[in-house]
Amino acid sequence: MVLLVTATFSFAANEVDLKFNLKKGDVTKYRTSIDMTTSQTMGEMVQTVEMNQIFEYTIDVKDIASNGNFSTQITYTRVAINMVAGGMDMAFDSDDESTANPQFSSFGALIGKSINATFTPKGKIIELDGVDAMINELAGDNEAIRTQVEQNLTQSFDDEKMKQMFGGSFIEYPAKLVKVGTKWTENQTINNQFTLNVINNYVVKGVDADFVNLDVTSTLATTPGNKSEMQGMEVSFNLFGTQSGTIKVDKKSGKVVESTVNQNISGNLSADMGGQNMDIPMTVASKSATKIIK
Repeated sequence: MVLLVTATFSFAANEVDLKFNLKKGDVTKYRTSIDMTTSQTMGEMVQTVEMNQIFEYTIDVKDIASNGNFSTQITYTRVAINMVAGGMDMAFDSDDESTANPQFSSFGALIGKSINATFTPKGKIIELDGVDAMINELAGDNEAIRTQVEQNLTQSFDDEKMKQMFGGSFIEYPAKLVKVGTKWTENQTINNQFTLNVINNYVVKGVDADFVNLDVTSTLATTPGNKSEMQGMEVSFNLFGTQSGTIKVDKKSGKVVESTVNQNISGNLSADMGGQNMDIPMTVASKSATKIIK
């Protein structure tokens, strides 16, 4: 997650106006680490995938509009992945040439690539561009495989998924001033292989001389009856979960210095296999941590 906020104080009431207050030319580097374990049960067989992902990137404030909206450039600087599944242990790190892996080539090709994001002073992402150009460049010049590569990249890096990747990191703050105990709610819809509806509940837990501390708790649920296609099969997901975390905001810079979120999802997916319906129980447990790095 990458959370940038600012704290402007009304000293009379010790209240805080949470909003972005960045300067043109500000560049901040972040690292997000995600540990995830996914399990699916098919008959008596349990398939488990363990994955650790590290993404490092910079956010560069390129311009500030008259209405206060920020135009930024987000550039990937490092991607590292370690995956254990089916008895295989696969690893890749863009900083380590010895880990080159064709399976993760699209991730490695992200290094040095940029997209542009525009967001309001209250943290709402209103525009994201440069994704199509990035996909076109990553696909390369080999016409024999270009179409398939473009399709695969679009599934991973289209506009909506990029908004989800970074949009969930920009809290949309309330118009009202907040103080210790203030609560607000943010609704999100995440579209991946399925539609996931998320309700985030925030509360200000503490305000001191240097930091604003927030707690977040969330519920997550798929849309009933929502169907999609996966590996040529029609599937529907019935999932529900919760997540909780903490966010620590530096009052002087307005940037989140660290955040941690734990998530647990369980349920099942139903697949139509040649006219025969199969229910597959599944669980997803993950922990994501984001911090500013030098």
